[in-house]
Amino acid sequence: MTPESLDRLRAEASRDDYTSMARLARALYETGLGPREVLRECYGVTFPPEVFVVVEGGLWRLDLRARFTNQPWQLAVPPDHGGPSDRINSMVDTELRLLAEDPDLMPLFRIPAFQFDTADQVVCYRLSELREGRSTVFALPRTAAAGQAVRCGDGLLEVLHGEHVRAVRRLEAEQDNPSSWGAGSVDDEEVEEAYEALERVRELQRRADALQGDAGA
Repeated sequence: MTPESLDRLRAEASRDDYTSMARLARALYETGLGPREVLRECYGVTFPPEVFVVVEGGLWRLDLRARFTNQPWQLAVPPDHGGPSDRINSMVDTELRLLAEDPDLMPLFRIPAFQFDTADQVVCYRLSELREGRSTVFALPRTAAAGQAVRCGDGLLEVLHGEHVRAVRRLEAEQDNPSSWGAGSVDDEEVEEAYEALERVRELQRRADALQGDAGA
């Protein structure tokens, strides 16, 4: 990869064109950069350790209660782990809409609704916050305008932890409900799987805290 070719890919890369961003990311990996440096080059900001512990944990194999976006996640997967992928998942429509409405938002994942009176929530970083060294996250209903995004936590793992705690409590409450029996009722295996997912999030938090501590040492 020549410097001229890399400059051309930088000029062509645009967040509203995933393919162009993936091409740039692959070229940057070819120069020997790692995921942290690649994301910094692609988006002009430094992403917090929590992003990389999620990627290193296997991202889509983690089986968390979230649907991850294409960007920035796929670009953080290095070629020796199969990334950046050519495949674009269904979150792309939400990503593009929010980008058009507010380029400062960086959608991260969607948390599905479990109640009829709630909506799927999209959790995002703000690039302006990342530039200030803050991993603050914001949430809004999936179909809402970008202007409705409100602060929901100090980091994405904090939000995922809260969602998994609520999921465990919700399943346990359903299981303990005397009227919950028969087909479709909550069984011990389902509750155990929820606890296992919660522990995966807690382990990711421990790893992220360790990396944050190393960076600050």
